Amino acid sequence: MPHLPTEFVHRFEDKSLLGSSGTASVLAFSANGRLLALGGTRPTVDLWDVYEPRQVAALSGHAQSKLKGTILSLAFSPDGRLLASGGHDKTVRLWSAANGECVSVLSGFGGGVKHVAFHPAARVLAAADDDAVRLFDLDSGVGAPVPLTESGNNALAFSPEGSLLAVAQAGTGKRGSHPPVALVDPASGQTVRTIGGDEFPAKSLAFSPDGSLLAVVSRTGSDVRLWDTSSWQITRILKAPSLYFADQVAFSAQGALGAALGERVALWDPGTEEKPVLLKMPSPLRTARVETLAFSPDGRLLATCRRGSAVQIYR
Repeated sequence: MPHLPTEFVHRFEDKSLLGSSGTASVLAFSANGRLLALGGTRPTVDLWDVYEPRQVAALSGHAQSKLKGTILSLAFSPDGRLLASGGHDKTVRLWSAANGECVSVLSGFGGGVKHVAFHPAARVLAAADDDAVRLFDLDSGVGAPVPLTESGNNALAFSPEGSLLAVAQAGTGKRGSHPPVALVDPASGQTVRTIGGDEFPAKSLAFSPDGSLLAVVSRTGSDVRLWDTSSWQITRILKAPSLYFADQVAFSAQGALGAALGERVALWDPGTEEKPVLLKMPSPLRTARVETLAFSPDGRLLATCRRGSAVQIYR
């Protein structure tokens, strides 16, 4: 049975994260699980030591946007050497995780970069704005657009072995459009399969650590659907508790599945029929939703962020 991190450890409540000075809305663990990168309306990417807890660095470079958020997406490379940050300023910045220096700036986007994901085995970064997905060769810095049938996207995820990039197409600009999830070959950039039907577009998706499952949140958020990646059939549907709607999902390294449900987080063991464990996220704003959640690489810790509130750590 996978570990379900339900015990509250601590929260980050430095003034830099709260109030008029800025709020965190995206986060990512470093490869060794020691650092947590935070981004949001502040002009910097803030690095925190998870176990102290204390802020150890503030990485400057993105142009600030208080209304839409300055930092829209974050991801550490699997080898722990790089941190990618997608900004509202239409750029991706690559930072050295060792010293915090900006080593590269990727541009050419038509809007804010809402999603970034590193390939698990190759020096490739997938990045997406409101309209397009691009695959960047990190050695050359050259980015190639992924030809998709629909504009806009809601999420990106590489399979654990790197053979597929799943794209939750949003169908932006097409009224009543229900675009499927596209499964892209990262080597060629071509879509090799699509999954989904009338319940799409998907809000979020994530591969299980062994690659056997793809969890997809349907457009209504009423459930999380688990697709078998060998047959590409739905093997199980995890229903959100009554009156709750799922948004973002993430798998832990041990196979636990977490989902943001409004002001709560649900934790499932996908291998059982048991109901999810619900964690309530404290916040001074009663209607504030959980912005994001992330598991540490070893699956022992869970970080959550609720709008207008502190980042919270569970184990």
